[in-house]
Amino acid sequence: MKKNFFIGIAAIVLVAMAFYITQSYNTKSEIVINPPTQDQQPEQPVPDAESAPSADDNISESKINLMNDYDFSLEDLNGNKVDLSSFKGKKIFLNFWATWCPPCKAEMPDIEKLYQETKDSDLVILAVNVGEDKKTAQNFMNANKYNFTVLLDVTGEVSRLYQVTGIPTSYFIDTEGFLEDGITGGISLESMKEYISNLK
Repeated sequence: MKKNFFIGIAAIVLVAMAFYITQSYNTKSEIVINPPTQDQQPEQPVPDAESAPSADDNISESKINLMNDYDFSLEDLNGNKVDLSSFKGKKIFLNFWATWCPPCKAEMPDIEKLYQETKDSDLVILAVNVGEDKKTAQNFMNANKYNFTVLLDVTGEVSRLYQVTGIPTSYFIDTEGFLEDGITGGISLESMKEYISNLK
């Protein structure tokens, strides 16, 4: 009789401990299993004047020169090294994206339209693929017949430098290399043109 009593008490204690551990794990765990969607994207951190650029910076107070202070070199899909600073004198639309990202894919047709309309102008479109290999990015571009320049940020080093915490993120850079505007989230062709029209 005593043996059964102690077994019953032990079972109750074990159930109570299991419940407590489960509840504690659920409330403390913040593991993100899937990449963030547009609705889940965290806001960009606002850096001080000395730190890297963010899409939400108030750039009217103090403009950041990306070519001087945040230059980078990445490989394109043809294996060529491309430096941001090599486009001084051109307006730049810099877009961070990935093939798994629905809002990125949604804005790609508009980026292609913009490219076709402006490919002979002083605008350069650089689409930085974040964290994927060359084959993945190349297959995506080929399947959709996109022609704008894709750069490969396989390690995510450049996206970290530019404080990209959600994609797509777009930066609009003037001919001197200054960051004029930035936005996290998909944008329309009309919005792209509006941002570009503000570049000197």
